[in-house]
Amino acid sequence: MSAAVLVLIAGVVIVLGAIGLAAFAMGTLDQQAIIQRERSLIRHAGFRAAVFNPLDRLLLRAAPVRKLQQLMKEADVRRIRVSEFILGMTVISLLVAYVLDKIMAVHWALLLGAGVFACSIYVLTILHRRQYEKIVAQLPEFARILASTTGAGLSIHTALHIAGSELPDPAGREIRILSRELDMGTPLDVAFERLRDRVPGRDLGVLVSTLVISHRSGGSLISALRDLSFTLETRKETSREVRTIVAESSYTGYMVAGMGITLLALLTMFNNRVLHDMTSSIVGQIVLVAVCGAYVLGIVLINRLTRVKL
Repeated sequence: MSAAVLVLIAGVVIVLGAIGLAAFAMGTLDQQAIIQRERSLIRHAGFRAAVFNPLDRLLLRAAPVRKLQQLMKEADVRRIRVSEFILGMTVISLLVAYVLDKIMAVHWALLLGAGVFACSIYVLTILHRRQYEKIVAQLPEFARILASTTGAGLSIHTALHIAGSELPDPAGREIRILSRELDMGTPLDVAFERLRDRVPGRDLGVLVSTLVISHRSGGSLISALRDLSFTLETRKETSREVRTIVAESSYTGYMVAGMGITLLALLTMFNNRVLHDMTSSIVGQIVLVAVCGAYVLGIVLINRLTRVKL
């Protein structure tokens, strides 16, 4: 074998060795970076898990706490544990009570502090209702996707996978959960029943019932989905027009209610003894109870009068 061939072989071996050594070094550095990142994430999540997981298990023994956790999930408040929410709102309520104690009687300050906690629960119900309204607004598009994919010859499982990837959240998230349940072997009707339990409502119930009945009886699913898509789109447009019509009246009522609170805040700014004197006397407390009751009754009536069921 000539010297030139040996030199060529030696050069190829050196080049391959250098490439292998560089790849090994880069892989080692990437592995170390991944390990450090995972360790930092574990340390970051470990503190919350060590503190709040036992507290979660303790609190979830109570039925109201379990209902609160379900409400948080339905309101898409998923990054906060139920124990963190309760602890945070308790601290905020105590701070509000401490601040209000400077300008009113202590029992009224504690009552309003508890009202802050109750308002946080009401905010969760509002967020839950908005999540449901978003899902209802996406139902016509969901029905159209199912009609198009099944009309192209795809199975209902594949159509659900496509719909879960095409639709944005929150409907896309619920459809992806449904698709994962089907992949795990859950029967179609059971998975749809779980979806209806997670997102209760008449519009979704009609769609789920249509899919389940068509799947069981082997009816014309494509035409049923197209008709249902048209109906849901019409209902969505009608609901939007109704909300536009009643928006002026409802917001006018809320502004009238807010004017009383604003005037009370202005009086407190001019004389910080007004609320303290009012909440310390029997007559003032009776007046405050009557006024608060009137405000609550007015807000409830506004909600009832402006809520139109289609």
